[in-house]
Amino acid sequence: MQPVAYLDVEGPVAELVLNRPDKLNAIDEPMLLAIEAAVVEVEENLEVRALIVRGSGRAFSAGADLVAAEDRIDDPPALSAHADVWRRVLDRLSNCPVPSIAAVHGVAVAGGFELTLACDLVVLADDAHYGDGHSVWGLMPSGGASQRLPRIVGPRQAAWMLFSGQPIDPRDARECGLVNAVVPADQVLATSRAMAQTLTERSPASIAGMKRAIRDGLDAGSLEAGLDLEKALLTEHMAGSDVRIGVEAFLGRTTPRFSRG
Repeated sequence: MQPVAYLDVEGPVAELVLNRPDKLNAIDEPMLLAIEAAVVEVEENLEVRALIVRGSGRAFSAGADLVAAEDRIDDPPALSAHADVWRRVLDRLSNCPVPSIAAVHGVAVAGGFELTLACDLVVLADDAHYGDGHSVWGLMPSGGASQRLPRIVGPRQAAWMLFSGQPIDPRDARECGLVNAVVPADQVLATSRAMAQTLTERSPASIAGMKRAIRDGLDAGSLEAGLDLEKALLTEHMAGSDVRIGVEAFLGRTTPRFSRG
């Protein structure tokens, strides 16, 4: 039996593959747990420096598996527990110190869309069907779209994207900062891998610190509080080895060689 999601590690780049192609990679609880296990593996494998999240077959992900979820509609405790799993797993991905890239082709809607919001970077196919879509079927997000999306595009843009449930034109997604690159579908994976390779050449400690600064700074309450956070993270970072490695390489006109751990 094929795993519903699996991790493919090649050198410093890992690829988390959603693997229910016959269901357009609809996300059920076993897949969520497989995603969580893969992220934990990435965190523990100090050789991994970048993570690509992608879907097998024709789609990235059509969202939550509503067939599997039907029994929870009239069971509030089960629904609440399942929402907790969504939150825990996507928070784990979002907070992972290793930078993540969503390589999106085909369909990425509802829960699949939310999965991309939990990634640090997004490469989107120029013909992708991309957006929230919960309102179309009388649903609400359970994977953080109502919170992560406004933090990326602002509350006005997010309100329309969420309320209307309409697909987001890939060009509009690029212009509003929702995604980092829009490319032909057959170039999504290659572009994502090239970006991942660039990240593997940078300081893992710097990237992890900047991830924390961006994430926690947005919630700090004010610019002043965010700047205080940045200073605290800088002070912590300066005690690490990557600073010395980078400065010595700069002074010696060589290429720095960083590592995790």
